[in-house]
Amino acid sequence: MSFQQRIVQKIETVKQLMQKDGLDGLIITNSIDQFYLLDFYFYPGEAVLLLSGTDLLCITRQLYVEPLKQRFPFMRIDGQDKGMNAAVVAESARMGLARVGFDAEKENYMAGSLFKTAGFVEAAGYISLLRQVKDEHEVAVLRESNRIAFETYEYVKPLIKEGVTEFEVAAEIERFMRMKGASAPSFSTIVAFGENAANPHHVTSFKKLQNNEAVLIDYGCIYNGYCSDITRSWWYGDQEPEEYTKIWNIVDKARRTGIATQAPGVSAQKVDAAARAIITAAGYGEYFTHRLGHGVGLEIHEEPNNDQTSQAILKKGNVLTVEPGIYLTGKFGVRLEDTTVITETGADILTRK
Repeated sequence: MSFQQRIVQKIETVKQLMQKDGLDGLIITNSIDQFYLLDFYFYPGEAVLLLSGTDLLCITRQLYVEPLKQRFPFMRIDGQDKGMNAAVVAESARMGLARVGFDAEKENYMAGSLFKTAGFVEAAGYISLLRQVKDEHEVAVLRESNRIAFETYEYVKPLIKEGVTEFEVAAEIERFMRMKGASAPSFSTIVAFGENAANPHHVTSFKKLQNNEAVLIDYGCIYNGYCSDITRSWWYGDQEPEEYTKIWNIVDKARRTGIATQAPGVSAQKVDAAARAIITAAGYGEYFTHRLGHGVGLEIHEEPNNDQTSQAILKKGNVLTVEPGIYLTGKFGVRLEDTTVITETGADILTRK
């Protein structure tokens, strides 16, 4: 399928959802949703899209007008550097649109108030819903993004030696990912040594690695707009404590169990419960302090989630992490994370070559 065909197909799918809800117009202001629809990145606040049954209008800064005309000959483009939200309200009236929707969860107070005053209605998050199920093109990009992350692990692990700081390792991780084609890290890289590994969201610091300490690295990259996420944990030195070995193996079994439980039609709650049961049965349930995993795509945290409270039923094309952990405050922690895609029969690990 060509680039133009993919874009048109996405637009038509959104239109069908609009029509079911009786909308003849939809405002799209979120830059990530805009990227999903057009495969073109605007910085936040630089564009507003108005999708109707017969038209797609983009009100954006003048500097984008010519590039967009060349890329999207089917799209109407209006160059304005200010007052984009007011302009889209005026254009909706000029077009005679009777029922225009907007995603209230993604609007700031000022924009939401303006749209409601104009008579626009709060609509379902159509694009958020569509983003949960990745198509073949998206899965291919996510596979490459996660392959880069895995290759980075293989590259950086031998470089992590006594005396290196967490910051130095994080910098090398991010440098290598950029060298492999990533545009940015997908979140703030976590490198944790020793007792810092017992903090699930440790803030990378100047701590130096000492001999016989735990190491935990959690990072990812953005490649062609799509995120990756991987966590690896190991013991540095030749005097690995028995308890560290024990919890590493428990966490690894939970990781493998969680991945094996995933399949179309399986509840996300069941996936979380299956992995969590392994850790609980081993006596460490209270030390697994977060959900099993989260969706990944254009953002590092998306729906659906492998979570104890999630209502999601997994579908082919969902991309989720499985990342169980055990954290012993003041000692060390272990987390092992892979990003997976739900297939027709199960789940495939993306964080690999």
